[in-house]
Amino acid sequence: MIYVDTNVVVSYVNRRDPLHEAAERLVARLRSRGLVASQLVVLELFAVYSRVMKVNDIELEAIVEYSLATLGARVEQVECVKLFAEAQRYAHVLRLRTLDLLHVVSAYLLGAEGIATFDRDIVAKSTTIEETLGLRVYTSPQPSNRS
Repeated sequence: MIYVDTNVVVSYVNRRDPLHEAAERLVARLRSRGLVASQLVVLELFAVYSRVMKVNDIELEAIVEYSLATLGARVEQVECVKLFAEAQRYAHVLRLRTLDLLHVVSAYLLGAEGIATFDRDIVAKSTTIEETLGLRVYTSPQPSNRS
């Protein structure tokens, strides 16, 4: 199973996104392995969409659900206490920004074999992430600075 970072979800569903085609190719390549997202992805989608759309709560929830369903990703829960403890444990090795660290550790705790992302910092640390957590980083040729 492959953990899907928020930026891949947003790029996949937004046809005007500069990385939309890259997201389509990435998802097509990985979908057969099963795609998974955490509550952190759901929370970020709520935050992203609420900043750029004027919709009510019900519409916002529907947009988030649609985004994940379109991708074919299921949402799995990660226990926050365990997530924070493991993130703290690996922070000095991975040296990522907080949200990036939480996504990578979420993927690890969910038992994913890899993480699909367009985040440059995660991509730059792909070797360290694979050596430390056994997670392969999947991306497009031109990762962005988005998290």
